Amino acid sequence: MIQANTVKRTTVKTNAAKNRVEAPTRPTASGNGDLQQRIAEKAYELYLKRNGGPGSAEEDWAKAEKIVKGL
Repeated sequence: MIQANTVKRTTVKTNAAKNRVEAPTRPTASGNGDLQQRIAEKAYELYLKRNGGPGSAEEDWAKAEKIVKGL
């Protein structure tokens, strides 16, 4: 009796968003770097105000961006 070789086929699915690494924002010639720096400083200030309370770096950044841009 001849046995056929069986091959188990598996599909590997990757989550591109999960594996993506975002590069830090770099200053541009238009002076955007100064804006980014002010937002970063304000976000850090908000983080310190939270004193480890509820929130995240993303929330701090979004709030700082609104404050700095005057939105």
